[in-house]
Amino acid sequence: MNEEHLLSLKITLLGESSVGKTSIINQYVNKKYMETNLTTIGCDKFSRVVNIQNKDILLNFWDTAGQERFKSLSPMFLKGSNIVILVYDITNEASFNALENFWINIVRDNTENILLGIAANKNDLYENEKVNEEKVRKFAERENAIFACISAKDYLPIEVFFSQLTNLYISKYGFDFNLNEYSFLSKDLISQDNIPLNNINNIINNKNKKNCCK
Repeated sequence: MNEEHLLSLKITLLGESSVGKTSIINQYVNKKYMETNLTTIGCDKFSRVVNIQNKDILLNFWDTAGQERFKSLSPMFLKGSNIVILVYDITNEASFNALENFWINIVRDNTENILLGIAANKNDLYENEKVNEEKVRKFAERENAIFACISAKDYLPIEVFFSQLTNLYISKYGFDFNLNEYSFLSKDLISQDNIPLNNINNIINNKNKKNCCK
């Protein structure tokens, strides 16, 4: 058994309900568009292994709920994050206003030494766009954030965005980052492409690890 443990990065997605956070992560991890009306309760976790500078890195995605009743839990979910992505729906102006007026303050107050990304989702519906892109770009510049227009239906732009964020994080902070609760996973337990959420949970349960989202 190969006992070499993987370095891991925690990537947390924040934003209002129904902006597409779950669909974005599912597209990146499983290369599949998931069209669903189901709402995230608390948070869900997904993971995928990538190779950066000849090192295998475990990316742990925390998909947080955007409903009002779960917003008070956001500081807990942000703890230990390396990369935070704020997501809004380009057809819903209120979803971007919430980033400016609420979510960015949560990030400022509860994180340090992170890389920030801003994702304009549902770019396939550009003809119904309600948010001025130049306004968003200025917001991203003020917050020193990486901005990208994506669609949860299209894998490639999402892959490019996440690759850009992870490589920039490594370039800025190197490989000397803290290991989180998934760091005990050995390479022989992990497929090179992705780790299904159920498999992750089974491994965690076998190791008697607590799931903070339950």
